[in-house]
Amino acid sequence: MPALSRKIISFINSGSSFFTAQQIEKVLSQKPSVKDKKKKKGKSRDGYALRQINYVLHVLLSIGYIERKRKMYAKSRSLPSGKIKINSSGNGFLLTEENDEIIIENKYLNSACNDDKVEVVITDLNEEFIYGRVVKVLERRKEEYFAKLAWKTDKYFHFKILDNAGYEVSAEISPEYYEDSTGHSPGDYAVIKLIDKCIAGKQGCVVVSFYDSGEEFDVRRIRIKHNLPGDHKDYEEFRNTGKSVIAGEKKNRKNYKKLFTVTIDGERAKDFDDAVSLEKTKAGYRLYVHIADVSAYVKKNSPLDKEALKRGNSYYLGNTVIPMLPEILSNDLCSLREGEEKLTLSAEMEFDKSGKETGHAFHCGIIKVDKRLTYSSADKTLDEKRNTKLKKLLTQMHELAEILKKNRVANGRIDLNLPDYELVYENNRVKDIVFAERLRSHAIVEEFMLSANEAVSRELTNKKIPALYRIHEDISEEKLESLKSFFRSLGLKLGMSRNIGVSLQNVINKVSGKEYEQVVNFVVLKSFMQAYYGTDPIGHFGLGFEDYTHFTSPIRRYPDLIVHRCLKTLINREKHLYETEELDHIGEVCSGMERVAQYAERDLFKLISCRFLKDRVGEVFDVVVSGVARFGLFVMIFNEPIEGMIPLRSLTDDYYILNEDEYVIVGRRLGRRFRIGDKLRARLEDVNYENMRIDFELAK
Repeated sequence: MPALSRKIISFINSGSSFFTAQQIEKVLSQKPSVKDKKKKKGKSRDGYALRQINYVLHVLLSIGYIERKRKMYAKSRSLPSGKIKINSSGNGFLLTEENDEIIIENKYLNSACNDDKVEVVITDLNEEFIYGRVVKVLERRKEEYFAKLAWKTDKYFHFKILDNAGYEVSAEISPEYYEDSTGHSPGDYAVIKLIDKCIAGKQGCVVVSFYDSGEEFDVRRIRIKHNLPGDHKDYEEFRNTGKSVIAGEKKNRKNYKKLFTVTIDGERAKDFDDAVSLEKTKAGYRLYVHIADVSAYVKKNSPLDKEALKRGNSYYLGNTVIPMLPEILSNDLCSLREGEEKLTLSAEMEFDKSGKETGHAFHCGIIKVDKRLTYSSADKTLDEKRNTKLKKLLTQMHELAEILKKNRVANGRIDLNLPDYELVYENNRVKDIVFAERLRSHAIVEEFMLSANEAVSRELTNKKIPALYRIHEDISEEKLESLKSFFRSLGLKLGMSRNIGVSLQNVINKVSGKEYEQVVNFVVLKSFMQAYYGTDPIGHFGLGFEDYTHFTSPIRRYPDLIVHRCLKTLINREKHLYETEELDHIGEVCSGMERVAQYAERDLFKLISCRFLKDRVGEVFDVVVSGVARFGLFVMIFNEPIEGMIPLRSLTDDYYILNEDEYVIVGRRLGRRFRIGDKLRARLEDVNYENMRIDFELAK
């Protein structure tokens, strides 16, 4: 059928206005193939051909590629279009608006790159797949690409685009595009821009600039790969603002300046969007969480508001920040800096001595931070012998944070124990990669922000204000069954509690300190659904909250800015600003950009890891299996949060297969098993900087 289906579709694509199955059959029968000529007499293929023609027409009709007009067919006026996705092998696929998948082989991409919007024609189909060819790139996802100079001639540069499955392009060596065209050699890196022109038989491009391969290259490469935004433009409304609070904004605000207030952030932080105060009361505690009132400066549908939505969030790439808001706001006007009057949305929450919330209120406020603390300085203050005002405040804060955490875990919060990493910089260069230390001060900030987020969500839900919520759906039945199977393989049992979060936490507590502790924590995490932003307040499974939103980081997260605007309509008794349909769109955009930020940060860490190991090929390391896949074992170096892979092709003693339910790879003949958490000795075999890949092999 493949050859016949191609001929049928080729006839349809040729431009015939109206046609029938019989006409197609007649045209095709006029040019029998050599193979058909050799068919034995008496064995007519006419009936077979007509059946296949009708089948192809039926499929094309069902996906909207052709239309039926009475007894005739006609090709649809519009071709299938959408965003193309290109996999690591270089082949692409297009998911149409009708949810039909069209496979596009590498040779038929016609210069299309990953996530470009394209138009395609269908070229072939069978019972499983539909195949196509790109005829037009309607919209490029991005203008620039990173490329490596593969070779050059007297007239042309020939590049291999990185991060796009080895796509090759060519540029003319011409002063029109750049200077010093002859001083570059194969292996050099460049930023290139695709053009609508064929050069030396390949897709054409122009060179924007050549780059050396220093650390600055890493950030630039990641920015281009993920199409991250550039610098903010100059916004007219902030040109003459100065460094003071906007005139008129002090009116009708609650004055919190007499409260002893602190910020607790990282060493290098500049965008301070949250501050905290605490008072001990007869009944328990009064907690104040003050959040920068970004909504006072960024008005709905202003040019900056539209740009902030496009960005979705800030992007943190090592010591480089691509801010959601321009620095005049993120690091200055909105930032809750020590000793400066700043506008806030403040949440006041009352807790009894057991940590139960007994009431809350929200106000537009004005504060003056008394002390800017880092996580480490706050933690050191807790250990000071002198009982200063600051130590007393932090001690009370830590006391309340511990109570809140204990209650939340008891109510179904899942407290995973998984390592995180931290990049250590010296003179703007990465000096080391270390496991991040978890301090008491981290818990203070985390528990207080959770309290504010939960209280705001509950208020918006109760008052039926359309808003954005942070949603984390319950673990699926399928994933839960898989988890139970995995636990059984370790001799563990998931208790039958009504609250599945409590049951999972009991298992996590039970394995604490055991060899497979990290295994269990990791597998539980992998079983979770992905959190997202939406308008249906169905709660947060992982945190055990029935009500949850993001309120505490409006400088770096757009959903928080939306929540601020929604809350202010409640405080000021105004009509709500958003309809659900608009919020659904905003939630979808922000959820997508959040994932882009995660992928970008992950890729930068891969590049930095490659730099750290490039001169250590051949060295043997103690590693732990951190993941399993059908193509290999992911392993992490002991005492260094750097991950690589042992490809299954390097395990030559047996044929290994993946048992997904038990997260284990098993040798079919000898039965040797590799499970997440296993400790191994592995030799560093290869560091591929261009593919961001680190390969190990088992040490003999």
